[in-house]
Amino acid sequence: MILDNIKDRIDNFRGKIGIYYIDLNSGESCYVGNCDVFLASGSVKIITLLEAFKWIEEGKACKDSKYILKNSDYIGNKENKVKTFGALEYLHEGTELTLEDLYRLSTSVSDNIAFNILFRMFGEEEINKTLDMLGFSKTRLHRAILDREKINNGIENYVSIKEMARLFYRMYKGQIISNRASYEMLEILGEHQQNSIIPYYFVEDFHIAHQTGIDDNMIMDMGIIYSENPFILCMAAEDSNTRNAESVMRDITLLCYKNSNKSG
Repeated sequence: MILDNIKDRIDNFRGKIGIYYIDLNSGESCYVGNCDVFLASGSVKIITLLEAFKWIEEGKACKDSKYILKNSDYIGNKENKVKTFGALEYLHEGTELTLEDLYRLSTSVSDNIAFNILFRMFGEEEINKTLDMLGFSKTRLHRAILDREKINNGIENYVSIKEMARLFYRMYKGQIISNRASYEMLEILGEHQQNSIIPYYFVEDFHIAHQTGIDDNMIMDMGIIYSENPFILCMAAEDSNTRNAESVMRDITLLCYKNSNKSG
């Protein structure tokens, strides 16, 4: 039923789209769309959050490990900064931050500078090794955000909708890094402040742990909706009208909510 409803809603959609739904009580799931792997955009923040908790679990770092904001951290430079969204671009060079500050800012307000610091701190190779260890072979990080040199050379970050659905499912079950880490990561993702897609109809009704990604010509949102009967929903669209895609995703969220919370 839900499969047919989602198919009907995207029937005339122009562009790439992928939707993965899991009812966490019944186990019912479905994948709909014409694409699984997308340019990652802001969803990369989930991956560095994972890596941060892996480092903490392994004793390589602590939540209160210190980091001093440097001029080279600003995108562009402090005198000629590129607009990045977030908080760190407004803080002065020399500001003392903790590892926890960085991963919370990266996820809650999608702070691109915080993500880039974490990406450099952990390293591309180690991050992708962690993804391999977790069984996620299609999701890959290869560059910092707004790294124009790599972008011009066609080097991109990628995310698989199917793998992200599995990631959230395993977090929900307490199986990513550790039970404690899974719980804390979901709590942090519950503080994400971009609420125009999955939480649109429910922002004041339910706890929602999710991460968005919005860029030119692409949009995505993925996470867990803790309604009366919780469910996972991971969605992305590319090469499409983003306003139309946003409207489609809101409608699909409502369809999935009604399916998971139907009476009888």
